[in-house]
Parts: sequence; structure tokens; C-alpha cells
Amino acid sequence: MKIRRYKSPISATAKPFRTVRRLQRNPTYTPLRTGPVVNAVVLAALSATSAMAGLTLGFCMRLVGL
Repeated sequence: MKIRRYKSPISATAKPFRTVRRLQRNPTYTPLRTGPVVNAVVLAALSATSAMAGLTLGFCMRLVGL
């Protein structure tokens, strides 16, 4: 019969290796890789939205008489 060496107790805050490895392999946050075409479409949509908001606000102010 072999005598096992004394191992210090594992701290409660340490995560098991498998859990850490699984979190590294399956990250919850994955950055989106978008191309320049998608960036241009998003920029065009934002500018169109702000332009329509400005036109609507200007029209309302004209109706009121300001």
C-alpha cells in the first residue's frame, strides 16, 4: 500500500479546470465581425432617421409659428 502525499485543500473560490476550459471554449460574448457594407448601411439608416426627425421637428415648429 502506497502512502499518498498530503495535498493542501482546494480553496472554495478556485474553479474546476473543466469549467474554466468550457468557459474559454464557449465564450458568452462573441464580437461581431461586420464588413464595410454593413457599416455603411447602418450609417445610412442612422442619418436617415436623424434627418426625418429634424424634418418632423421643423415642420411642427413651423405649424406652431416659431
